[in-house]
Amino acid sequence: MSGQKGEIVVYTKELETTPELLPNHEVFKIRIGQKLFEISGATLNSDAPNFFTQFFNTHDKNTILFVDRSEDVFIIIYRHLQGYFPDIKNEVQFTCLFADALYFQLPKLVKLIKEYDYHFTNIGGVPFKVPKSLFHEEGNRLNYFETISRTSYEEIEKWESNKKPGFPPLLPPSYIARSPEFFRDILSLLGGSKLELSEERTASLIKECRYYRLNRLEQELVRAKIIYNPLTNCQEVCIALDSVSKKGVTIERLTSLHTGNQSLAVSSCLNGTEGEKAATGFHKTETDSGNNDEYEPPTKKVKHCIERHWSMLKYQRPYIDTVSHDLIFQLHSNQCKIIFNKKNKTVHVDLSREAAMLFENKFSDVLLENPDFKIDLSEYKVKLRDSQMQVESHLIIPACVSICDLTVNGAKCCNIFSLVNDSKCKGRVLDCTNLKVLNCVHGLKLHLSKSMWKLGTNNGRIILVAVKAETFSGTKEYCKMIDFL
Repeated sequence: MSGQKGEIVVYTKELETTPELLPNHEVFKIRIGQKLFEISGATLNSDAPNFFTQFFNTHDKNTILFVDRSEDVFIIIYRHLQGYFPDIKNEVQFTCLFADALYFQLPKLVKLIKEYDYHFTNIGGVPFKVPKSLFHEEGNRLNYFETISRTSYEEIEKWESNKKPGFPPLLPPSYIARSPEFFRDILSLLGGSKLELSEERTASLIKECRYYRLNRLEQELVRAKIIYNPLTNCQEVCIALDSVSKKGVTIERLTSLHTGNQSLAVSSCLNGTEGEKAATGFHKTETDSGNNDEYEPPTKKVKHCIERHWSMLKYQRPYIDTVSHDLIFQLHSNQCKIIFNKKNKTVHVDLSREAAMLFENKFSDVLLENPDFKIDLSEYKVKLRDSQMQVESHLIIPACVSICDLTVNGAKCCNIFSLVNDSKCKGRVLDCTNLKVLNCVHGLKLHLSKSMWKLGTNNGRIILVAVKAETFSGTKEYCKMIDFL
């Protein structure tokens, strides 16, 4: 090829678009970098109009066109012009090929690259060729990779429409400083594989899903359980409070009367004196101290209880559930206490620090947006001093424990109220009956280590209904719970 003579033209100026094609039988010489290519008109016409057809339509066919671009990338372009499908290896090759497809104004190749079946990225130094088909489900589609690609293409389209000179505003090859090992797990899960994952690894993968905006996969990894309650004839979802998505929480008005022991117990959790006694069991004597779950109110009180039921919050896991279920949320924090007021026969839950902030973050919006009665959680807030005399905000919420499976200091407690009513119960607790005037009264305070709750609303009020709880009463009992390493 070095013996052939011809005028060499270095062409970098943007050319006018022309619909004219080149003669199919003619051969044209193009030097890309240090390599000379002899390409037929038919090949150049296969993705026309383009940079080459525009150039050779205005120059002699013996002119050698010199373009200072990568010869390795052009080999892929040349094979595309010959009719072969481009086999892109990694994120660097993808970016370079897309840049040169734009530079040489190859419309078919640009469209092919935009619609390529793979995302190319580099995670923590490891290249990945990710099939787009893995993200077909709702909630995974508008992910990190799709968003980056779409933004890049929109910038390029804007550049093309404005006819700006120079190079298009391309992003550098995709590099993400995350764990490639976790990303392999994500790809396996998206592909339908089942993995044995520890709690720690699951928590890490959930964080990775949030980074990559794989919302459906995140919800699939969140630990949750759907159970059927035969007493209420409803399905319930059990989930950790920190895993609850705010947009899935709703308050539904109950339109039908409920039957069954559990429904009656919940519906009797009222703020009135008689209602609170019915809810807490303070009205019972020690001879009536059977299991609360087996207790049935007298027949003459059933109608009164049903008519003033509580509407429990419901939850629909985003992208997973098609209907809402009664929400049972779990609190892992020990920044929660149950306060039994011996004098006024009331029960309240005291949430502080992270537990209070988490509760407010998850439920404040849905309670304020309630069309019937707007509930402002700030009305349940008080400022208290901790053991270090630091002032902190607490949420004090009325509670019902009549249906709770309660463990106190490692032992099952069938009747917590017998302990509260005991003459030996002379501890001092916060009187929460009036949050504007705080005093201390005799009662019992239990610290929660783990607990499960329902949240109910009624006529602008809220109540926490305990479902299951593990508690301890003091320092010695707390130390018993600590395991050796």
